[in-house]
Amino acid sequence: MINGALPPVLEDYRRQVESIKARGLAAAERLTEAEMRTRPSPDAWSPVEILDHLRVTVEQYVFAIDAALLAAPKAGGSNREPNYGWIWRLFLRSIEPPVKRRFRAPQVFAPGVQPPVEPTLRGFLAAHDALIERIHRAAEYDLERVKVVSPGNSLLKPPLGCAIVTMAAHGRRHLAQLQRSA
Repeated sequence: MINGALPPVLEDYRRQVESIKARGLAAAERLTEAEMRTRPSPDAWSPVEILDHLRVTVEQYVFAIDAALLAAPKAGGSNREPNYGWIWRLFLRSIEPPVKRRFRAPQVFAPGVQPPVEPTLRGFLAAHDALIERIHRAAEYDLERVKVVSPGNSLLKPPLGCAIVTMAAHGRRHLAQLQRSA
């Protein structure tokens, strides 16, 4: 970081995560408790389950990012746009809305069954705050070379920056789902 400022790419990622927080909070504030618990269909999550899924997923990735940073040397970061490679770019496109293909969430990312609304919303916000803190820490590392082991599949090891921006894309995907279900 230069004078406490994030490199442009990480500032962009931070803004994306802040937007996810704001959109999740706004959606929850628009809905009643009953609407938050209502599933649009038997095979779809309720809005509170969507927020809980996002909370759980971000929390799991924060732990994985912590482990990756602990094992990686600090590299001083860079101001250039990272190149995550075509496979990771394709992966990111596949999870961005509009949703073209549904994926089953690995069990480690499963939401609680009708979790309580207020604690879930607080946890959703806290998890994203923790991710933002990791974005600030990531400024001291190489976003391309540090690999994060996916909590959902240990064979997947996205680059650090890709793991972070995946959480934003994943959030947009499910907030679009929440909009459709509300």
